[in-house]
Amino acid sequence: MVFVVSGVRSDLILPFQVAGGAVRGRMVRLGPAVEAILAGHGYPEAVGTLLAETLALAGVLAGALKYEGVFTLQAQGDGPIGLLVADVTSAGDMRGYARFDDARLAAVGGRSVPELLGTGYLAFTVDQGPKTDRYQGIVELSGATLAECAKQYFTQSEQLDTEVVVASRGGEAPAAAALMIQRMPGSQPGAPILTADESLEAWRTATILLGSLTQAELLDDSLAPDQVPYRLFHAEGLQMWESKALRAQCRCSEGKIASALRSIPPAEITALKDERGLVTITCEFCRTVYAFDDAALERVYAP
Repeated sequence: MVFVVSGVRSDLILPFQVAGGAVRGRMVRLGPAVEAILAGHGYPEAVGTLLAETLALAGVLAGALKYEGVFTLQAQGDGPIGLLVADVTSAGDMRGYARFDDARLAAVGGRSVPELLGTGYLAFTVDQGPKTDRYQGIVELSGATLAECAKQYFTQSEQLDTEVVVASRGGEAPAAAALMIQRMPGSQPGAPILTADESLEAWRTATILLGSLTQAELLDDSLAPDQVPYRLFHAEGLQMWESKALRAQCRCSEGKIASALRSIPPAEITALKDERGLVTITCEFCRTVYAFDDAALERVYAP
């Protein structure tokens, strides 16, 4: 187990289990990663806060999966915030962005999912490359928070008891965190041999203890990340494993942008040029601008 020094803003996933594996969990803390991902976008507070929570939720969901590729969490609706996207690679690289209508957002007084996102869906996608089928799960935006929507997905689609707590803060040092626990089925490899009553009691105890966690504690930089699950579950056979580092890292590149341009017929490219004669593409995730002059466009379309 790697213990993280308190008072240091960190980006990580911390896996743990309770009651011999009857309950498994993940905790995510994001500090510098959230700050880097939000930087340069000028998001209003409501948008930045919800995107930060989306990043933390993506991290905690990805941490519960075994995959080699990209996990993507996407919330899409007909509200003032039309789209939230966060993805996490199996190497720990994170990125995210939001689309919103400024005028409609200004007219909203609340901060719930129905008010900000409206009617829509939450989608989970795992992409492990062209040789593997993509996995996707979808659930309606039926909760007041993104955490409630995610919980509904696991309950309805996976028949897996799940509890999730997500928190975020804005300001000069934005941060987000999430803690998720799940009740493991008895058929799960490595699951403890328990009676149905014992398994249910372990789950009930874990959910009650999780219910005592405040958002302030979850985000408290003065608490080392391992101290949060320790405070909650130390009397319930808590076991923690080595944390995994996360980082803000976009996957855009000139080569990928050129590949996207190649899908546009050359005859239509002229209409995309600006007054300087350049075709410019801005990455929605990191705001990097890629500019292609005539010579660069010739190379894009070269056989």
